[in-house]
Amino acid sequence: MKTSSEFLLSQIQKSLAKGLPGELAHSQLAPHHRKPASDYLTEITDYKIGCVVSLVVRNENDEWCLVLMERMSHDKDVHANQISFPGGKHEEGDASFFETALRELYEEVGVNPELVELISPLSELYIPPSNFLVKPFLCITQHQLNYNLNESEVRSLMEIPLSFFLDESNINRGGFKSARGYDVNAPYFEYNNHKIWGATAMMIAEVIALIKED
Repeated sequence: MKTSSEFLLSQIQKSLAKGLPGELAHSQLAPHHRKPASDYLTEITDYKIGCVVSLVVRNENDEWCLVLMERMSHDKDVHANQISFPGGKHEEGDASFFETALRELYEEVGVNPELVELISPLSELYIPPSNFLVKPFLCITQHQLNYNLNESEVRSLMEIPLSFFLDESNINRGGFKSARGYDVNAPYFEYNNHKIWGATAMMIAEVIALIKED
C-alpha cells in the first residue's frame, strides 16, 4: 500500500467515526471454537492485563507495513514461537495501559516511544490460554526505525505490508495445536513460512477493517 500518511490516517479516522469494528472484525479471523471476548468476561474476573502496539511503518519499498515479531521458545510461555505484536504485561509502575504498550515496544524491539504516534486504542481481546485481557493500540511512525531486538524474547522481526493483509486470498484455514493441547481449526495468514493466527490475526483483522475503503 503506497499511499501518503495523510490519506491513510484520513481513511482510518473516517472508519473510527463509525466506531470500532471490534468483535465483528475479530470473528473473521477467529478460531472456530472461539467465543466473543464479551462472553469470556462475563465468566472470568481474575485475568491479567496485557498491552500491545500495532505499529504502522514504511518499509524500504515505501509500503505501509505492520510490525510483527516471532517470539522465542520458552517452556513457561504459552505463546512461545508464535507471531505477535510487541507487547506484554501491565505493571503497577506503568502510568497507563498505553505506557505499558510503549515500554514493551522499547524493551522487546528497541523502538523509541518518542517516535511513535497513537492513532487509536483498538478493541480489547481476551486470550484464554494465558488468561490475558489484551488492550491493543494502533500507532504510526513517520521515521525510519533502527530495531534492537531483545534476544531473550524475540527471534526475528517482520515488517509485513498492509497490502498483504488486505488481500483476502491470503487468508487460509488449517489445523493448529493450542497451548492447552487441543486441536484447533482456524483461519491464518502465512507470510514467509510464518503462520499468523489466533489473537494476533484477530487484532490484524480489526486494523484492516479500519483501513479498507468503503
